[in-house]
Amino acid sequence: MPRKDDGLCRFGTLGYAMAVHRRPLAPVICLFVSACAGQVTLIPPPTPIAAPIAKDDYKVRSLADVDPAQPLAGAMAGQTLSLFGREDLIARTSSDYKPTACSPIAGAGDAIGTIIERARKTSIVIVNESHERSEHRGFTARVARALRPLGYDVLAMETLSIPALGTPDKFLPPYLKRPDQLYFEDTDGYYLYEAGFGRLGREAKALGYRLLPYEERFSETAATLSLDEGIARRETAQAEQLAAYIAAHPKAKLLIHVGYSHATEVPRADGQRWMATRLKAITGIDPLTVSQTTCRGGDSRERLAVLPAEQRPGTFDVVVDHPTAKFVRGRPAWRVAAGDRVVSIPTALRPAKGWRIVEARPVGESEASVPMDRVAIRPGEDIALLLPPGRYQLKVVDVPMAAKE
Repeated sequence: MPRKDDGLCRFGTLGYAMAVHRRPLAPVICLFVSACAGQVTLIPPPTPIAAPIAKDDYKVRSLADVDPAQPLAGAMAGQTLSLFGREDLIARTSSDYKPTACSPIAGAGDAIGTIIERARKTSIVIVNESHERSEHRGFTARVARALRPLGYDVLAMETLSIPALGTPDKFLPPYLKRPDQLYFEDTDGYYLYEAGFGRLGREAKALGYRLLPYEERFSETAATLSLDEGIARRETAQAEQLAAYIAAHPKAKLLIHVGYSHATEVPRADGQRWMATRLKAITGIDPLTVSQTTCRGGDSRERLAVLPAEQRPGTFDVVVDHPTAKFVRGRPAWRVAAGDRVVSIPTALRPAKGWRIVEARPVGESEASVPMDRVAIRPGEDIALLLPPGRYQLKVVDVPMAAKE
């Protein structure tokens, strides 16, 4: 009989199929979620891959710098662990998960409905995220879906790699070289490496959004600037690139996904003007700004909140208060609520030491793609994969502790 835990289907029967393709027989593990709608089939790799970390693979190298026994010891460990699907390890200590005391808006409708109504009055919607909370990317995917019938057709993302001017076509990021590809590749942008961000990309591509990079291009002189000078330069560059696109495409409607303060719509008390403030001044368009980072943990359900008194009036138009994050076998519960199945990683693929990365991609998809799920696990952990129904090829990578250079 299929096994259930806490009302969530994990897996039922475990079967093996043998296939011959002019090479040794390879087992196929089928995990059938027969008590739920849909089925998940996992095809394991022939053997775990223990490859040296390439010097240019800075994301995996960042995980190699995280001590499995003390994962929170590093200053940037939070973003790295989130990138590899382990928000459960940082939720208790990260300020991005700590509940706030924001007041709800009395009589407010649901967040998506409110955004739809207010988006009709502008052509720019800006939604921010915490770089440690994948749920924020899932919310932006919902916004993208809701705004598409209103004519929104461009998704601008801070994380998209932006090539230097004059870069030959063969060196362009994959999303520019292969715009019709149904998925992002790992080299398309830093935060896109996280599976939830990859899902946002898949949703946007399926909906027909044009992808627009707008990050400041690399400059050797940036390192000589003060913190305030660096912020001003970056925010100006971002706003100018977005404004240039709008000037060239006056009928376009933009959904812009940013991190944290880039969505701030008015100058801060210290005089700093972030991207949204500058974009509004350049274009004359009043954007709809949505914050997911201001309030959190106010209720058991998503709700709209009042902008806190310490924030300058007009800082954000809409404040979304997400519930306190919950986890199912080490993974974010919001993805289960959104339709993912909770699927056990076969015991044979769990590590004996150190970190092991487990990835699941739709069968036939390139290993360069951002997988449907990617999670780093340690010995003795019962961490699950989260996947929609389908057939997935597994890949595993052992991550040795990085040598200090």
